[in-house]
Amino acid sequence: MEKKLEDALKELTPLVPPQEIKGRMARFQSFMEKREIPGALLFHPPDLYYLTGSTQEGYLYIPSSGEPKYLVQKYAPRAQVESPWEVIPIKSAKELPGLISPEERIGTEMDLITHSRLQRLKKLFPQVEWTDISPMIREAKSVKTPWEVEVLRKAGEIVVRGYIKARGLLQEGITEIELAARIFLEMRLLGHEDGETMRSGRMEGFMGHILSGYTAAFPSYMNAPLNGVGLSPANPTGPSLKKIGRKETIVMDFFATHMGYLTDMTRTLCIGQAPSKMREAHKVLTEVHKFLKENLKPGTNALDIYNGVLEITTRSPFRDYFMGYGDYKVNFIGHGVGIEIDEYPFIARGLEMELKENMVVAVEPKFLFPGEGAVGLENTYLITPTGGQTLTPAPEELWEKHG
Repeated sequence: MEKKLEDALKELTPLVPPQEIKGRMARFQSFMEKREIPGALLFHPPDLYYLTGSTQEGYLYIPSSGEPKYLVQKYAPRAQVESPWEVIPIKSAKELPGLISPEERIGTEMDLITHSRLQRLKKLFPQVEWTDISPMIREAKSVKTPWEVEVLRKAGEIVVRGYIKARGLLQEGITEIELAARIFLEMRLLGHEDGETMRSGRMEGFMGHILSGYTAAFPSYMNAPLNGVGLSPANPTGPSLKKIGRKETIVMDFFATHMGYLTDMTRTLCIGQAPSKMREAHKVLTEVHKFLKENLKPGTNALDIYNGVLEITTRSPFRDYFMGYGDYKVNFIGHGVGIEIDEYPFIARGLEMELKENMVVAVEPKFLFPGEGAVGLENTYLITPTGGQTLTPAPEELWEKHG
């Protein structure tokens, strides 16, 4: 007997609960109504997933009140199983005017839309004024529901188990890429879904960092402290063919994804005793995280967190190497995570954002010493009234392998 798609999906993949999706939609529509945006047309897969439970290609039309319509180019039968909304199969965007009656003003993802797509929509709907709705989507995604928090906890468990596996696999002479691949395999077998989505930047085929000794201190082409060497100029980041040696720090910066939600974590390891400079620098990072656990509370300004961390690192003798060095320092220490790795809030220089209960943020203080190596300690935190609650509860010490 032929297996039906609906039966296969129910057997093999968990679905986002319909009530979860409906609750998110109601909240998003309340934002639209408050800001007097009568309609929205979305196309970005992570945004579709957030508001439909599916990532099938197409458009989601949302009125400020009433039921949305999910207009799917490929693959409508799957979207019908995954999403609680009306799914309408379409062959191209040319069919949109016959299926929706948009208002005079429509919001879309202006931070992501291409010129050609926008021009096509303007031609299809000449009477419509198009406006940016991306900040509203990002605001909605920033506060997690109880269901989302539990999914993020599961992602945290996966990355923690990947780190424990790394400690068992670590040996002198293993290459960065081999160690990274073995950790990646372990996490995949635990349910890690691979993909990492960055809304505002470039991150193709990234499995995570295993960087040892001097490779950990090379500047990044992205707005990030770590980079490594990678395997070729086509993807110039991440683990390389360098063999891991004794008494050099190894920075493991990995993420894990579960049901589309990711957690981010960094730990530092060493074969043998780490250099005293690295040990002392890592102690500063431990002090930073003590501050974070006490102060990541609702109502706090993210800028105050940034400045508080800088007060700690500036007192240390390693201040010139915090989050990079020279012209290659980065101006942030934390970023919201969820479906994307660069969600609200950001903990960055000069940026004021109010922290709210059930926001989730990855905070990644690091010291980079050119020609020598790096140390890092990153947790993904849930913002609670009592402070930052870690969703990545792996041991935080600079772990040294002896014997």
